[in-house]
Amino acid sequence: MKHIPNILSASRIAMCLPLLLVDAMTVPFWVLYMIAGTMDMLDGFLARRWGVESKFGARLDSLADFVFVLAVGYKLLPWLKLPVVLWMMIGLIALVKTVNAVSAYIVSHRIEYPHTKANKITGFLLFIGMVAIGQSFFVPVAWVLACIALFAAIQEGHYIRSK
Repeated sequence: MKHIPNILSASRIAMCLPLLLVDAMTVPFWVLYMIAGTMDMLDGFLARRWGVESKFGARLDSLADFVFVLAVGYKLLPWLKLPVVLWMMIGLIALVKTVNAVSAYIVSHRIEYPHTKANKITGFLLFIGMVAIGQSFFVPVAWVLACIALFAAIQEGHYIRSK
């Protein structure tokens, strides 16, 4: 039972291969996306609930998040019709996250991505927000998501540097 959260994280990484093999915006894609996203929410919840949190599990979860975001981003990127200024905002978020990773390495000699509440909320909102791709209201939703993600990235950086 204590290994179930790590099994869920590892399964999420493995699930990215079939996710890459199906066409984006199809039922099989969204089914795999939803299963992987649900596993993401469950792994940390179960680890905390059962008292089996570990540094390894946190790192595995972060790796699974990273691989999942890359896979989904690769598949959905052609579908994202966003204004240039929103792409610039996304670039700014990526820059802040990169600075955070470098700062974490300088402070603790390892790359870490703290699982702050703001990061968890951002991940959840991004997860559900992606289903709006292609809808007329997606750009305003993307702006809200980008603002929340930027706040979470800045908060993450503060958390890393004030440790």
